[in-house]
Amino acid sequence: MDALPLAWKEGGPPGDVPVVLIHGLTGTSGTWDRIAPFLGRHWLAPDMRGHGASPRHADYSLDLMAADTLAFLDARGLTKIDLVGHSMGGRVALLVARERPGLVRRLVLEDSFPAPHEPQVVEPTVVTGDEIDHDPAVVDVIRAGVREVDPAWWARLGELTMPVLVVGGAYSELVPQEALAEFTAALPDGRRVVLDAGHSVHAEEPDGFVKEVAAFLNR
Repeated sequence: MDALPLAWKEGGPPGDVPVVLIHGLTGTSGTWDRIAPFLGRHWLAPDMRGHGASPRHADYSLDLMAADTLAFLDARGLTKIDLVGHSMGGRVALLVARERPGLVRRLVLEDSFPAPHEPQVVEPTVVTGDEIDHDPAVVDVIRAGVREVDPAWWARLGELTMPVLVVGGAYSELVPQEALAEFTAALPDGRRVVLDAGHSVHAEEPDGFVKEVAAFLNR
């Protein structure tokens, strides 16, 4: 599986365990600009393939994005991280943590889709506007991937033995909060918090998001 070199941002004071932040579908590393400086940690935020300043490619999948992320971390010699992922980025983060559990100390999944138990209809996306910062081809592929029925996804949740914080948006239009409750209950060390926001919790309720995530990561 050939990994792509990813563009990234980083900042914050140097420390023993950095925080890696993974954006959602059609987002970029810039989505964390208002959040990252207030976590009080060194942080890195890559652009996933097909997003932001990272390369476009003929192939897109959650597995490929996870492989890109692992290669990105390896290239920087990182052997222990805290990992935060929003939406699609949460699914990528979960794959990274499952692939290499010793790498991830603590995991935060923000309004991230659990694998559904029943097939779902995914309508094609209509891309409008000129100022998009992603490859339009990535959208339908990833939307189908996160909505794919995958019993093994649920069966392997026991492999995530690190502490996991699941952050939900009370008014999320995309992720059913009861599904996040079921998901959290299936984790060996999962806890859940619901904030007064929609799907993009960190953008809509940044103060509450920083408070909960920083307390969890620095516990």
